[in-house]
Amino acid sequence: MQKFYPDRIIKKLANLQLAIGLLLAIGIVVALGTFIEQEQSIAFYKQNYPFNKPILGFLNWELLLFLNLDRVYTSWWFILILIVFGLSLLSCTLSIQLPALKRFRRWKFYTNVKRAQGIEQTLPRNTTNSLTYQLHSSNYHIFRQGKKNYAYSGLLGRAGPIVVHASIILLLLGSTVGSFSGYMAQEIVPRGEVFHAQNLIKFGSLSNIPQEISWRVNDFWITYTETLKTNQFYSDLSLLDNFGNEIKRKTIFVNEPFVYKGITLYQTDWDIVGLKIRQKNGLVSQIPMKKINKNGRKFWFGSLNFPETGSKPISVLLNDLQGSIYLYDEKGALITKSTLGAQIFLTEKNISLTFVDFLTSTGLQIKADPGLRTVYLAFLFLIISVYASFITYSQIWATESLQNLSLAGNSNRAVLFFQTEFRKILNQTSKNL
Repeated sequence: MQKFYPDRIIKKLANLQLAIGLLLAIGIVVALGTFIEQEQSIAFYKQNYPFNKPILGFLNWELLLFLNLDRVYTSWWFILILIVFGLSLLSCTLSIQLPALKRFRRWKFYTNVKRAQGIEQTLPRNTTNSLTYQLHSSNYHIFRQGKKNYAYSGLLGRAGPIVVHASIILLLLGSTVGSFSGYMAQEIVPRGEVFHAQNLIKFGSLSNIPQEISWRVNDFWITYTETLKTNQFYSDLSLLDNFGNEIKRKTIFVNEPFVYKGITLYQTDWDIVGLKIRQKNGLVSQIPMKKINKNGRKFWFGSLNFPETGSKPISVLLNDLQGSIYLYDEKGALITKSTLGAQIFLTEKNISLTFVDFLTSTGLQIKADPGLRTVYLAFLFLIISVYASFITYSQIWATESLQNLSLAGNSNRAVLFFQTEFRKILNQTSKNL
């Protein structure tokens, strides 16, 4: 029976060719996810990937769904590739990079400094103490063994690849957790209404939508520029518990969301759903309004009906929430222009009415991503690793003879800078004699 050798598995996972192959596979899958529309309905794929006209001659909707290409980022085979890639990075870190870092921390005493294969120099033997002081002032760690001396600087630069691997592993972990546990909902809520997250447009198989909380839209309003263009739109929101008690209240706008225990509400859109009117007899009613987009502009259209008079309906038009309300007859001619609170007399129909208020709704996006903080931490580590990679790892050796102090030094990068620093240390050492 063949024995189980974990070291062999770790060695195979740490193989550079395997890591490059997995990274290439991830890139191809991501490209497929960009090319193929994700998380659409079956009807959508049947229409766009039919049997009679397969993409690339073979890709039809049935094969696409069988291979989970409609949701590649959460498919089992893509997650398996990510896991193997993460294990490869972890194996490389544990079996190669960490031992290498420990090796760089060890003292490397040379009897003959020529073995260093770097820049060489000779000083009088009585400069040993002065050299030690100059190296210490230049942030070198110094070690001595008899007549042999060793110093190094910039060990953090050697830890850069380890931090890079840690950041990638954290990024894979955070993204995977977010894909399976996160969700996104889009809600259009009238002012004054209470709502839950229910219109889900994206969610993972392990998503947990909290039902013990709800939100209430207390108010909604829009500010305009001097040219009457939309400047910003605001929603005054309250977070409620199961008993209707307010937990938190905040006014949100674009780029200023409502955040509570990992759940974020963004202001995304708005709409006018109706007009509230009051007739002469005190009866209050509502006119439904429909949004129409034309030539890059949007306006809202409604209709006033007076069945008791037998007359034709009147069209009501809104351009914004500034308060201007336009009334047109059945031929499209302007009857009058009004504002909120102003009383209107329609003499031909013998009707008096007042527009009381706009009935508005706010568009809110509700998003939760449990892996988001892990992703942020991954990018923080990645930034740290970038700065660490610029740190030069330098080493200097010195051996003492009867009359001379032989020196040599090398660096893993920025060789010209190291040579300048090396000569500066030697010059300062000679001056202190």
